Amino acid sequence: MVRYSSILILTILVGAFPLTAKQKERDWQQGKLISTDEARYFAGTTGSANTRGTVSDSGDSGTYSGTTDADSTAIYRTYQTYVIESDSYIYVARERSRKPAALTVNGPVRFAIEKDHVFILDENGKVHQALLKKKTLKEKK
Repeated sequence: MVRYSSILILTILVGAFPLTAKQKERDWQQGKLISTDEARYFAGTTGSANTRGTVSDSGDSGTYSGTTDADSTAIYRTYQTYVIESDSYIYVARERSRKPAALTVNGPVRFAIEKDHVFILDENGKVHQALLKKKTLKEKK
């Protein structure tokens, strides 16, 4: 009975594994990376403040004396912009990333378009997801 239960559990786990482990199939295209650019944007600050003080009540008027220590750090967002040329279109995509895709300008690039996203396969085999910002139809010659 124990052996039957173990086989049943193993069968269920093995049967469910391909559903979770399978990576989504994409319609990969071949294109040319026209340009890439990195930009940093100020996103705000984060920090904390600490106030210490005393209040003295002397009759009708009270006084306050104290200090406030504040510590803040600037936050920046880094975006990578990619311009990719295909047979029919020129795509501009922007990725928020600390590390840009390993690509060669004027070199070949594999990419896939899904709704408003561009998936870029870099030279190291890593997939980068970028937001599609612009799609331009190429003029026929």
